[in-house]
Amino acid sequence: MFIIDFFLNNTIWFIEFILMFSFLIIIHECGHFWAARWAGVKVLEFGVGFGKKVWGWKRGDTEYNLNLIPFGGFVRMLGEEERSKDPRSFEQAPLYKRVIITVGGVFMNFLSAILLLTFLFTIGTNPILVTKDDIKGAYEDGYFGYQKDENTFIANKGTTLAEGKKMKLEHLSWEEVQALKETEKLQGGYLKEVKMPLGKAFLFSFSETWRISGAIIQKVSEIPGHIIEEKRLPEGMAGPLGIADVTKKMAALGFLYLVKLAAMLSISLGVMNLLPIPALDGGRLFFQFIELCLKPFKIKPNETIENYAHVAGFVLLLGFLVVVTIEDVIRIWFS
Repeated sequence: MFIIDFFLNNTIWFIEFILMFSFLIIIHECGHFWAARWAGVKVLEFGVGFGKKVWGWKRGDTEYNLNLIPFGGFVRMLGEEERSKDPRSFEQAPLYKRVIITVGGVFMNFLSAILLLTFLFTIGTNPILVTKDDIKGAYEDGYFGYQKDENTFIANKGTTLAEGKKMKLEHLSWEEVQALKETEKLQGGYLKEVKMPLGKAFLFSFSETWRISGAIIQKVSEIPGHIIEEKRLPEGMAGPLGIADVTKKMAALGFLYLVKLAAMLSISLGVMNLLPIPALDGGRLFFQFIELCLKPFKIKPNETIENYAHVAGFVLLLGFLVVVTIEDVIRIWFS
């Protein structure tokens, strides 16, 4: 009975992880697909998953395939990776249309995050905190506090406990809390949730997506310096395996926590794909920007150099993913 329960519990959260992560990647690829269709570019294939084709159909010029490995997806356009003089190829499309196709995936990631956050802020959720400045701001605004012990909560001066909480409340300033943390072990907790009408929640989701994106960019910018100084990856960085582990923990807390995780991952995917790294959308956007700058001089960028750069970027990202995955294995199973 124990073995059956263990198998069922772990199978459920793993399926939740696969569905959530695949959904976010498919949404990203839908952005490229819809933008390509709008631009008149011929889409050869829209694949869900990778590996051997399990099932599919063809409609118009596009093959829609479900593949063996149910993880992620892709869009394959005519002239995207090979030379083509077909007027419907990606290569022959005007520059502004190619730019829109390139950023279409990122746009969908940000849009899906805004919609998910709108849902959360409408029904009520705890504030999303990424950096230390976020925690400080939430503390001073009365949304976040520290649990001193089982019966005592510490919050900013003037803050009241959320409805339903029955604990003793101590009021300390942010500076006093930082001093106290040096002598006592405090645990973070939420005093109250963010809840607002639908329209206000929708507008608030825009600002929150912008704020969280900025926090992620800040974290990413610190990675190279941390690796050079500490000779290791920053704490908290996770690959697919680490995200799966987080999904398991969020699934145990309930559906709304999975929705919040999906929103955070969608923003992260959008931000990471905008980085000017070859093989990512941001890398392609960078070369398109170079093409725009050279256009007045009637100079066309060398496509061979760009292709080599994308291959090198892909290899670099793959190697980085392997290192992060090894760190995840050590942290999850051996630490």
